[in-house]
Amino acid sequence: MVHRGHPAELPPADKRDPLAKLGESRDVRLLITTIRRRGNEHLHRGETAAAAALYEQSLAIAWAVGYVAGIAHALNCKASVVHRRGDHEEAEQLYNDAAIFAEQAKEQRLIGMVQQNLGILASVRGDWDAALASYRLSLAAFDAEHDAVAASWVLNNMGKLHGDRGETALAEQCFSRAAGIARERQDLLVESVVEQNRAELLLMQRQLDEATAACTRAFALAHERGDRLRIAETLKLRAKLERERGEYDQALATLEDARRATTATEDALLAAELLCEIGEVWRRRGERVRAGAMWTEALAAFERVGAGSAATDARQKLRSVGGASV
Repeated sequence: MVHRGHPAELPPADKRDPLAKLGESRDVRLLITTIRRRGNEHLHRGETAAAAALYEQSLAIAWAVGYVAGIAHALNCKASVVHRRGDHEEAEQLYNDAAIFAEQAKEQRLIGMVQQNLGILASVRGDWDAALASYRLSLAAFDAEHDAVAASWVLNNMGKLHGDRGETALAEQCFSRAAGIARERQDLLVESVVEQNRAELLLMQRQLDEATAACTRAFALAHERGDRLRIAETLKLRAKLERERGEYDQALATLEDARRATTATEDALLAAELLCEIGEVWRRRGERVRAGAMWTEALAAFERVGAGSAATDARQKLRSVGGASV
């Protein structure tokens, strides 16, 4: 792994895999790209283990032939897996390694992707100013490349961030632009994620009927794609809506469905969020001991993945029911 801030160096050709003798042929580059994109397909369906294996294969071949752009892309993808599994420190290192190689390869679009991912990490830590700065750098890079698809992802993340900060109007602007791009290009993945985040924003505004409609749309799109991760996230949102309507038994059943869907995705942060949501339902039902047990488990999970803001929230919840705050 490259140390942050130092120039990236390839090992000498004679120290690499025998594939190095093939040189940087177009066919090998295409193979590297194809393997990585197949990994992306798995990752976007929540099939993390399958994606990780393909990313490692793409990275190994890229190293073997000295394909710098391929190394940069594969490191970024590998970081996404590590990020999902909850090791944010290693993920940040891998993203920074990817950025070094991307700069060497003059891969402007990839630089934008890495900045977006660093923004997501900062957002999870609760460092919203740093997250917004990274998102703006990312959006500028994608706009310079006229890459509307990539820009739609950043706009979605910016919208979620503005929503978390209570900046409703800015959030709605970002979601509207992202959704427009997604519909124009028939991008079901982006449209599903945007609808999900819009539903979260509507829920925060207590517009339950509108939030339910957006949630139903997001779930249908995720189901159409066979996207386990988005299905689990949308079930979590559905449970929140059920909870707000006082349908506690149904909310608990929905959250258990979400936990089963999450298992294959290996998303450590989502798994912790589901524990927190289960605790909140138990609290609403007056089951303080059960709520405290769930929040204790959620707090430990949030701390493991470095989710500072979520950990603080879980700690406050524990105090509210008289639980120990570790």
